Amino acid sequence: MAKGGVFIAGTGTGVGKTCVSAFLLDYFRITRKKKVLYYKPIQCGQPTDMDFIKKVTKTKQKDIHCSYNLKTPSSPHFAFAKENVKFEKNVIKKFLANAKKQYDFIVMEAAGGLRVPITQNFDMADLAKLSNFKVLLVASPGLGTINHTLLSIDYLKSKNIKIIGFVFSPASFVDELNEEIIADNAKTIEKISGIPYKGTALPIPFIP
Repeated sequence: MAKGGVFIAGTGTGVGKTCVSAFLLDYFRITRKKKVLYYKPIQCGQPTDMDFIKKVTKTKQKDIHCSYNLKTPSSPHFAFAKENVKFEKNVIKKFLANAKKQYDFIVMEAAGGLRVPITQNFDMADLAKLSNFKVLLVASPGLGTINHTLLSIDYLKSKNIKIIGFVFSPASFVDELNEEIIADNAKTIEKISGIPYKGTALPIPFIP
């Protein structure tokens, strides 16, 4: 895993980014004995991903941070405008600079997919680049994932953002999925993109 931190990105909303974040938080804190921070720079809507993290992991409030906690359940650019809040990149840059000095590892989670706009000229992939962390891409294992995942990988590559690999999150599994199809989806994405499949993130403890 990347040194210092990782940016958890997704192929879309609801693919399981927060579940993968929870797994990594427990892994680095419990297994690797690291001082870990969960950082959700932008949150849109309630209940929050921070609430979920506190519920399913033992992460303390002081080790959870959100720079922009917006109430509107929408794309960030709409929520910022709706709530008359100005997005400032420097707020996130300054926080990260300090956090990197205080923590061994930072799990930084995106809001929505990579092309989701924060402002007219700044999206979630730009936020990943600003963090200077490598990206772990979370995808659904089912129908449509080949297209969505390959497009997301291509977009990251177009911005010269380093990618650790991609994972399927159990949060987006459905009963009717066939193991053979899931395996082929992963193999096909890996072969076409050249980005390694890192498996399925299985949390400790997982969904309540």
